[in-house]
Amino acid sequence: MQSREKKIDSLRREYNFSELGLYLVLYKRYSGLQIDKGIRYSPKGKRTYLDIVCEKDRPDKKRPLLIYIHGGGWVSGLRTARLYYCENWTKQGYVCANIGYDYANDAKHPEHLRQIFKGIEWVLDHADVYGIDTERIVVAGESAGAYFAAFVGAVTTHRALYEQFGITFKYKESFQANACVLISGIYDPARSLKTEFKDIGGFVEALCGLTPEELQSELGADKRSFLAPAYYADIHFPPSFIIGSKKDLLLPESEALHSALNMAGVKNRYFLCSGINGVHAGGLLCQVGAGKKAVQQAQCFVLEVLRDKEHK
Repeated sequence: MQSREKKIDSLRREYNFSELGLYLVLYKRYSGLQIDKGIRYSPKGKRTYLDIVCEKDRPDKKRPLLIYIHGGGWVSGLRTARLYYCENWTKQGYVCANIGYDYANDAKHPEHLRQIFKGIEWVLDHADVYGIDTERIVVAGESAGAYFAAFVGAVTTHRALYEQFGITFKYKESFQANACVLISGIYDPARSLKTEFKDIGGFVEALCGLTPEELQSELGADKRSFLAPAYYADIHFPPSFIIGSKKDLLLPESEALHSALNMAGVKNRYFLCSGINGVHAGGLLCQVGAGKKAVQQAQCFVLEVLRDKEHK
């Protein structure tokens, strides 16, 4: 057990250091925004904090909500390093909630989901304060964050999962993810073990507490449904904008989800990043190249989905 925890801690330090450098290069400050950082949404957990990004001068008309969940292989990830992405969406007319959660050294699946829903609950409790339209909600994330974003979409469209995962959420009867924006995600951890993505075995082991060998030997329909949001990619799944990257070894995960949603008849679009954005989670780099085009097309897709909802 000790060696497993040391391995996870080593991955956390390595990846957080890399993220910090990337953040310092890419961060762009937008004017006219109010950023409320480090709000403690639950007394339980080491990293149960969130940020709210909204316009300083809020109009009378309520804005749609973008919930963003950071990635980091379940073992790392700097919540505030995603603020520039949230700010981009805020300038397009959204209120953004940037939600953190405990690393896998401190929580095992599905505790992360319980925490994220507790964060969403805090945001909905304060919807009037921030001018949020609770009927228009988008859930987004990259890498492990896309995994959680997809699971939020799955839970809200398959409500028996609230009980199965032990999620206490006061808005479970009314909350709905109208759309998902999923960047370089993992949607079936057991399937992802077949890729050659760096450290994937350690990441998956951290999430579920099983070695790749143990997971494969114990894997059945029940285990897969417990771990994989892809299991719920049926007609009820939210409309989704899926972003992959050409040189990402986890690209098959994005392709598989896109194919599953097509087969289920779910509205979705697939965008492939290349060039400087062709690396894992390159779609998060919304200031440059294909990443800039990806976020613009994602915003157009979401606007289309929300308009469709209004006309029903």
